[in-house]
Amino acid sequence: MFAIGNEELECRPDIGKTILCPHCGKRHKVRYGDEIMKDGTKKPSDLLSFYKCGENIYLGAIKGKSID
Repeated sequence: MFAIGNEELECRPDIGKTILCPHCGKRHKVRYGDEIMKDGTKKPSDLLSFYKCGENIYLGAIKGKSID
């Protein structure tokens, strides 16, 4: 389980376009998901971002703020 408060999140730095991976030491592109609207269309969302390291996917940011 993962929990982070609004106050903690506000203090975190912006995620940027790449992230330094704590697992392999390389930089990976930060990716974002889509919000699916009621009519089925998709719109980009920065609520959650993630990055891929090999075959694994890791949470990178919430609302554009780094969690690492």
